[in-house]
Amino acid sequence: MVPPNRRRGQPGALDQGRARMSPVVRSPRQSAPRRAQWHRREDGVGRLMLLPALLPYLAFALLPIGWLFWFSFQRWNGFSAPRFTGLANYERMIGDEQWWLAVLNTVKFGFGRLVIEIPLALVLAYVFFRGVRGGTVYRTILFLPHVLSPAIVGIIFVFLLRETGGPVNQLLTGSGLLEAPIRFLGEAGAALGSLIGVGVWAHLGINLLLFFAGMMTIPNALLESAALEGAGHWATLRHIVLPMLAPVTRVVILISIIGTLRSFDLVKTLTDGGPAGSTEVMFTYLYRFFFEPESVPQIGYAAALGVTASVIVGIISVAYLRINRSGRTAA
Repeated sequence: MVPPNRRRGQPGALDQGRARMSPVVRSPRQSAPRRAQWHRREDGVGRLMLLPALLPYLAFALLPIGWLFWFSFQRWNGFSAPRFTGLANYERMIGDEQWWLAVLNTVKFGFGRLVIEIPLALVLAYVFFRGVRGGTVYRTILFLPHVLSPAIVGIIFVFLLRETGGPVNQLLTGSGLLEAPIRFLGEAGAALGSLIGVGVWAHLGINLLLFFAGMMTIPNALLESAALEGAGHWATLRHIVLPMLAPVTRVVILISIIGTLRSFDLVKTLTDGGPAGSTEVMFTYLYRFFFEPESVPQIGYAAALGVTASVIVGIISVAYLRINRSGRTAA
């Protein structure tokens, strides 16, 4: 029965109370702008918190790169006022045969290191992974050269590989394996081979540990099932370990490529680009125009060489990443 003071269809007090107590459901269209505004505010706070870390990067990385690029269009010896010369430094670089020889030597050095270092590190890591007595000690010994500065490594091997009085030549001639000492650092082919060998020795340990750490993540069930099916070490390495290590292998190869292309300190202390430029690499060659004490610095030309060397390193690195990405997509 409807009360006399309320019209038919008008909500009563009970209905109004229920309406007040029931939660208001907002439509997604009303709440979406607020969520977007909250996310924008959160992103802004995150960017502000990144500023303390970005400021040193801007000051010590991007700013010097900008100066290097600007100086590559200048003629400057470090004392007089810079003079804008346009593309003159790059035109000179194109016709500089010694520069392109240094680029070729860099590629030779990098390729020689990669084809020896990566397979050797992989095999040794697999040997330690399968279990060998004293494996921890051996891994530590192989890793120790990586702790040393490449410049220190170069100085050590200058002493070890000396033609006269060097321990390596004394050992080889004293044991009767050689009649005359080898000029490890005095002949073109021997010097480049020695440089590659020392580079492998210095960086083998870190690659070995990266491979070993990757192998430790392989499930034991896969290895046990392979052993039950009679798979040998080679079959296990080829069909189980290598596919599971693909991400680690890509990282190791990329790090090695960048490291060899940017080599400077080891080459500078071990061979100094000699003999006759046979071991001159990109960064030791451009260093001579920056700090060569026997001539006036040519900072503009050295900057152009530095920009070009950085572009070469970047192109090779990006090309390697794209090749790997396309290979994974095809697989």
